[in-house]
Amino acid sequence: MQNLFQHKHQRLILQCYPAGKAVDKKANSSELSYLLYYASSRRVKLEKVITFLKERTDKDAYRNRAGNLQVTLQIVKGLIEKCSGNLNVFAQQVCDILQTVLDTQDVALCKNAIKTFAVLCEKSDGPLFTGDKTFVLKFTQLSQTFISFGTKKTGPNQYEWQMISLMAINHVSKCLGHSSAVSGKLISMSIPMLTQAIKSNNSQTGILTRLKLNVNDESVEDRRLSRVVSAKTQQDIARQIDEDFANDALTLDDITEQAYTCMAAFFNTTSTSQIWEVTKAVVQNNIDSRVDLEWGITFLELCVSWTPVQLRFISLSSLLSTLTRLTNDASKSANYNIRYQYARHLLGLLSSTRVNMIGLSVADIIQQLLTLQTDLFLKINKFTREQCNTLTGIYSDCMCNLATHIYYHDQVPDSIQEILSKVDGVLADSFTNENQLTTYTGEQVFDLIIQLLDNITKIFQILKSSSSTISRNHVTLEHWDISLGILAPHQEFPEKHTILTDDHINTIQLKFLEVFDDFLNNELAVQQKFDSTHEQSSPRDSVESLNNSNDEGNDYLTPNINQYIFEQQNFISHFLMYVDKFLDNNVMGDNLKVITTLVKVVKNMVNILGLNLLSNFIPFFHHWQLNTKNALEVAHIQKFKDTFAYIVFYYIVESLDGQYSILEDYCRTSKLFQQLFEGIEYRKKHKLWIYGIGSIPTEFDNANGNKNGVSTDDIIIFRIKKSDIEAFACESNFLIQWLYPLKPLITEIDKALIGTGESRNNDLEFAMPISPSLQPEYDQSSPRIASVSPTSASFNSEKGLYTGLGLGTAGDITSIHNEIYQNSQRSHQKRTDHNSFLAPVNGNGFGGSAGGDFSSLYTSDSKGFVRVSDLREVISSNTSLRRPSFQLNDHATKHASPGSVLTRNIMTTHVDSILDELDSEDDSAVVV
Repeated sequence: MQNLFQHKHQRLILQCYPAGKAVDKKANSSELSYLLYYASSRRVKLEKVITFLKERTDKDAYRNRAGNLQVTLQIVKGLIEKCSGNLNVFAQQVCDILQTVLDTQDVALCKNAIKTFAVLCEKSDGPLFTGDKTFVLKFTQLSQTFISFGTKKTGPNQYEWQMISLMAINHVSKCLGHSSAVSGKLISMSIPMLTQAIKSNNSQTGILTRLKLNVNDESVEDRRLSRVVSAKTQQDIARQIDEDFANDALTLDDITEQAYTCMAAFFNTTSTSQIWEVTKAVVQNNIDSRVDLEWGITFLELCVSWTPVQLRFISLSSLLSTLTRLTNDASKSANYNIRYQYARHLLGLLSSTRVNMIGLSVADIIQQLLTLQTDLFLKINKFTREQCNTLTGIYSDCMCNLATHIYYHDQVPDSIQEILSKVDGVLADSFTNENQLTTYTGEQVFDLIIQLLDNITKIFQILKSSSSTISRNHVTLEHWDISLGILAPHQEFPEKHTILTDDHINTIQLKFLEVFDDFLNNELAVQQKFDSTHEQSSPRDSVESLNNSNDEGNDYLTPNINQYIFEQQNFISHFLMYVDKFLDNNVMGDNLKVITTLVKVVKNMVNILGLNLLSNFIPFFHHWQLNTKNALEVAHIQKFKDTFAYIVFYYIVESLDGQYSILEDYCRTSKLFQQLFEGIEYRKKHKLWIYGIGSIPTEFDNANGNKNGVSTDDIIIFRIKKSDIEAFACESNFLIQWLYPLKPLITEIDKALIGTGESRNNDLEFAMPISPSLQPEYDQSSPRIASVSPTSASFNSEKGLYTGLGLGTAGDITSIHNEIYQNSQRSHQKRTDHNSFLAPVNGNGFGGSAGGDFSSLYTSDSKGFVRVSDLREVISSNTSLRRPSFQLNDHATKHASPGSVLTRNIMTTHVDSILDELDSEDDSAVVV
C-alpha cells in the first residue's frame, strides 16, 4: 500500500536494492538498467533521482546499513557513466554521497567508493571545475579525505588504507589540467603521501636503481634485477595490484609500485604548469619533511625522468624561479637553508648524466644563474661569508655542469659569451659619475668579477678532463672581444670614477689574462701543424692550397684564417689596441706580474696564430718602438713599450720557421732577425732596455750587456723601419703574400662588431671624403675588388719577387693631390674672397691637359709645385689627413683606374708613414 504513494523515480531506485541486511549487496541488474534509462531520458528526472539517492544515503549511513550503501555506490557510478554529458547537474550530490560513505570509516565501503571516485574523475571536464565553485570545494574536500587515509590509518588494514589513498591520488592526477587553482591544492596534498610511501621502502640506492631502469642505464650488477623487473610489464603490475587489493592481500611492494605509478602520473604530462607546480612541491616537501638531502636530490632526478624529454627543462625553470623569488624577498628573512636546498636540487638536475633534456635554453638559464650569483655578492643579505661562498660555489657548479653537458653545438660558446658579457656589465657599473652613490662596495664588485672569471676557468677544466662523443663548436677569439676592456678600464670610461682600487684592477687584469691564457692553451690550441711544402706556382694557387691545408678549420696558423689579415677590424688588432692602452697605464713596475703574464699570453698567441698575429702586430711595433733620436729624452713609458715590442717581434720571427716549413729556416737567417737581435743588444748597452718583463727568463735577460754602464752615445742607431720589414717580406714568395709593412694602425674599434662573434668591417669611415666635383673621371667599368687578394702585390716575372706597391698609379697620386688641394682651399678661404680665379691643376686628370710636365697647385696667394716638404707641413698641421679618404672611399674605388691601389682592399697606411721614408735634406726640392 505504501508503494502506491511513491513517485516513480523513488520506486525505481528502491527496486534496485536487494532485500536483507547483507554487507556485500549488489544492485539488481535489470532494475538498475531501467533506472539508468529513466534518469538519462530527461534532465529533471536525473535531478529527482540524485536527490533521492542522497537522502537515502544519509539514512543508510546513519543506520549503518553497509549493504545498501554498496548498492548506492553502484547506482551513482552507473549514473555518472550513463549521464556524463549532464554531470554538472548532479556532480555536487555525487561528492556529498561519496563523502558520506567515507565518513563511515568502513574499509570495504571505501574500497568500493574509490571505484566510483575513479569514474567521477574520468568524466569530469574543465567547465565543471571552472564554472561551479561549490563543486570545486566539495571535490577538494573529498580528495583530501581520500588522501588522508594513507597517513592517518594504522592497524591490520593499513596497506588497504594506503592503497585507497594512492589510487585516489592516481585518479586525481587526471583532473590537474582542468584548473590551475585546484591542481595546486591537489598536488600539495598528494606529494607528501607519495614521497612518504616511496621513502619508507627505498634507500637512495634503490631510487638510483629505479632511475637507471627508467633511462635504460644498466650496469653489470643491475642487469639481473633489470631482467626480473622488465619481465613484468606495467599492465601486469597493475593487474597484480588490483587482485591483491580485492583479495585483501596487499604487500609493501604493491604500495611502493603504486606510489611510483602515481608519481609518474604527475610528471608524465604535457602540461607545463603541472610540471612546474609538481617540481616545486617535491622539493618543498623534501625540505619540510627533512629527508636526507642526497636521497631527495636523487628522488627528484627520478621524478624528472618521467617527464617527456622535451619538457624536462620546465623543472629547471621552476627551481630557478623559486630561487629568484627567495633572493628578491623584501623581508630578507634568514632563508639560507631553503635557498641552499633548492640550489642543491638544481645542481643535481644539471649535473645528472642520466636525465637529458631537449629544448633547453642554455643562455637563459646561464643568465638567471649569473643574476643569482650577482645578487648574492651585491645585494644585502643576512648570510655569513661562509654561507655566501657555499651558495656561490653551487651556482658556479650549476653553470659549469650546464655548459659542459652538451645539448647543441654552440652551447659552450654561448655559455662563455654570457659570462663574459656579465663581467663587462659588472665592470661598467663600477664606474660611476662623481656624485653618484652605489649600494655596493668596490670589494664586492671585485669578488664578483673574480668569481665570474673562475666560472670560465672551471668550464675549461671540465672540458679538458672529460671526453664527450658529442661534437661541439669551440669558443673563438671573437667571443672574448667584449671583455677586452678589462685591460684598460679607465680608458673605457674616461669621465667616470670607479669604486675599484688600483690593486683590485691589477688583480682582475691578472685573473683575466690567466683565464684567457687557459683558453688559448686548452680550447684554441692548434690541433694541426700548418704545413705547406707544395711547389708554389702562383699566388692564387697558394691561397687555395693554404686554405685547404686544414679541412677542420681548426688550424689558426693558416694565413688569413677568419680574415685576420685582410680585414683590419678583427680580434687580434682589437687585442693589440687594448694592449697599447694597458701599457700606457702599467709601466711603473708595481704590477710586474700582470705584465709578465701579458707577455706569456702574447707568446702563446704567437704560437697559435703565427702570421695572422704578425700581420696585425707590425703597425703596433712601429707605434711602440722608440722614435726619438736622443736617448736622454726617452721616457720610461717609451722604454717599456719599446722593450715589449722587441720581445714580441723577436719571438714572432724566431717562431715562424718552425710554424711554416715552406720558409725553410729563412726567418732566423734573415737580416731582420739580425737587426732585432742587435737592436736589443744596443738597448741593453744604452740602458734603454727594461729587464724582467718576460714571463720566463729569456735570452734577452741572460745576454751579455752593459747593464750598469752609462753610455755617452745618445744616438739610437738600431731602429727597425718599414722598409726593413718590407725587404724581409720581399725576399720570400710566401711571406710577401700575407705581410703588409704599410698596414695602418687601428685606433678605434667598431663596437657594433663586438658581442656577435664577428669582427669584420669593410666600410671604414674617414674624416674628409673627396668632393664628387674633384673626383678624377676614370673608367666606369673598372671592377671594385671587395676583398684583399694576394695578387695585391706586384711580382717580378723573372724572379717572382715582390716589388712593392710604391705610391700607386697616377690616379692615386691625383687623389693625394685632391686632398692637399681641398685642405689648402679651406685654410685660405677665411683670408681671401677672390677664389674665383683659382686655376685648375694640370697634368693628372684634374681637367687640364694631360701633357703638362708636372701638376701644379694654385691657391689664392701662390702657385707652385707640391713638394715633399709641403706635404709634410700640411699633414703635420691637419690630423684628419693622416687617414686620407682615398684609402677606402667608396666613391673613389668605384671610379678607380685599372691597376690602382684604390681597387685593392689593402689597409693602406697613413700619409705620415710614407713621409717617414722620405727623410732627406732635399725634401724642399723633391716634387711629389
